[in-house]
Amino acid sequence: MALQHSDPPIHSPLRVGPAALPGQETLTCFAAAFFTLALLTDWAYVQTMILTWQDFSSWLLFAGLVAGGIAVLLWLIGLALYRQRPVWIIVILNALVLAAAFLNSLVHAGDGWTAIVPWGIGLSLVTCVLMLASAVLRRQAFHRIHAA
Repeated sequence: MALQHSDPPIHSPLRVGPAALPGQETLTCFAAAFFTLALLTDWAYVQTMILTWQDFSSWLLFAGLVAGGIAVLLWLIGLALYRQRPVWIIVILNALVLAAAFLNSLVHAGDGWTAIVPWGIGLSLVTCVLMLASAVLRRQAFHRIHAA
């Protein structure tokens, strides 16, 4: 569907749906990519036992938390500016994603095998499943809003 001149701008307060500031969606996608790659590097560590994979996982978790934290800050600013009601189940899932990733980052601060197996890779998997659930619900909410 092409944007018509009569349609409100994407970041307009008249727009129905979640308010998004420039960069918020990009940072959210980066955080999701970092957390997914952390799961893959955990798996690589379990398969090879090369400590470099553990370091990669730790750095990816840190980068994901930074990107996710900035995305949350932009979301809060957009919420204050546009005064739109959020879909609370998505907000709760996203908060759980960041909490699981933070806890995972603390677990990854351990030494060697015990930092990854079983809690590190388990928390990485939980983080990815929560992100997937959040993305599915966000997509459904987007289609429900724009179908009306």
